[in-house]
Amino acid sequence: MLRNLPFIAAIVSFSGCISGAITPATKVESGPDTCPAPIAAILTPMVGDYVLTIKADEGWTGYGSSSISWDANRPCALSERSDAVFNQESETPTSNGSTALIVYDALSETLKTITSDERGYVHIGVSPPEVPFRFQILKPAGTFPTRQIQYREMSARGFDWVWQGRADPSDPWTDRLIIKYRLAS
Repeated sequence: MLRNLPFIAAIVSFSGCISGAITPATKVESGPDTCPAPIAAILTPMVGDYVLTIKADEGWTGYGSSSISWDANRPCALSERSDAVFNQESETPTSNGSTALIVYDALSETLKTITSDERGYVHIGVSPPEVPFRFQILKPAGTFPTRQIQYREMSARGFDWVWQGRADPSDPWTDRLIIKYRLAS
């Protein structure tokens, strides 16, 4: 248990930065005006409703939908709700809903993300704005990151969400799952 204390502290610290001092009676307006201009320029193009196509390195595919909007309760933050079907070719495809939050933390001057899904997975990542959307998944202190989320191919029509992995810190990152987000309209 003590071995995981730094990781638990990171989760508590992260959750504190995204919840702040917001009480249920307080509503914070969020949007490009609540962000520094360079951060707003990174986040604003992501807002929209998307159609998802999924491809895993194991060969299976999937599909889904996602909605990304400015978070109504946090300044300079996006929230996402996605529903997807994984491994659609199998006799038992998996349906999965997930929720994500991307927030700019002005204190540390980083972008942070937390994602959770119906299967019980929770991922927390941090990215400097100079390298936006390459979130290394936080691990307990003393261990190297084996997974990261990377957003690529950002355009006016959408982007790619890429789950990458590696077994050793000297190994290159390998794409494991690619989800293509394309605007629905």
